[in-house]
Amino acid sequence: MIEVISSGYFTTIQDSGRKTHRHLGVPISGPMDLNSFYLANLLLPGLDSDSVFECTLIGPKLKLRCNSRFVITGAKFDSYLDNEPVENNKVYSFRAGQILKVGRVKAGLRCYLKFEGTFKIPKILNSKSFFYPITKSISINDGEKYEFISKTRDINSKIINLKISENAFSKKTLFARPGPDWGLITGEIKKQILSEIFFIKSQNRMGYRLSSELKNDFFNLISKVVIPGIVQFTPGGEIIIATADCQVTGGYLQILLLTIDSLSNLVQKPEGSEVKFSLSDN
Repeated sequence: MIEVISSGYFTTIQDSGRKTHRHLGVPISGPMDLNSFYLANLLLPGLDSDSVFECTLIGPKLKLRCNSRFVITGAKFDSYLDNEPVENNKVYSFRAGQILKVGRVKAGLRCYLKFEGTFKIPKILNSKSFFYPITKSISINDGEKYEFISKTRDINSKIINLKISENAFSKKTLFARPGPDWGLITGEIKKQILSEIFFIKSQNRMGYRLSSELKNDFFNLISKVVIPGIVQFTPGGEIIIATADCQVTGGYLQILLLTIDSLSNLVQKPEGSEVKFSLSDN
């Protein structure tokens, strides 16, 4: 069992998400940074759908009330097990009574704290991922207690040194493929989109909004499917990139689709960060 002493800024439970209920208007949810989520599940073996804590900006302080193991991936946070520093991408054993503190972020934006097993909370629409009001909570809260189903498995020596490059989150370039509406915008606008540097104006689990002075002569189109990674171009010339909790349909131009690596890179960037787009060769 884990007791939440302090929940941090915004800590949620996420598994691989709700992938089969979009026809009902339900977002996929799941981890913002897919690469870091799956790395955690590789380093501490389990099922792909094992649930984790996704911590944003400031992580939780937890009282550990059992013996088990954990790993942290993704952004670098100032983390400690009792008074000993905790490194990313390294599996740690702990004893009942110890305190794990995931402090402030030092590089990136979101980290993934995985315990050996999966949280013992009910699945709603085949997922444990937090998404209010489908789930009763938007995030974890002080004083809550979470049980998890522990699974003791051998760690594969071939993957124990896997990690995501420390430079990955600082890369400005986002690689993308043409979206379904790429052909509707002019060559001049395409040139601007692929040459300009944009600033992240705001972000949350629904999407990233970029600063833009581009001109869009198109009005809204008939609504169509929206998926995480889609780059939308609004009638006002704004650029919005859909992420994990994005709506399932939308009527903006869909001009690009980020690669999974670039989407994982983007969601580790805070407001004010610079990004630019490049067409992917793959």
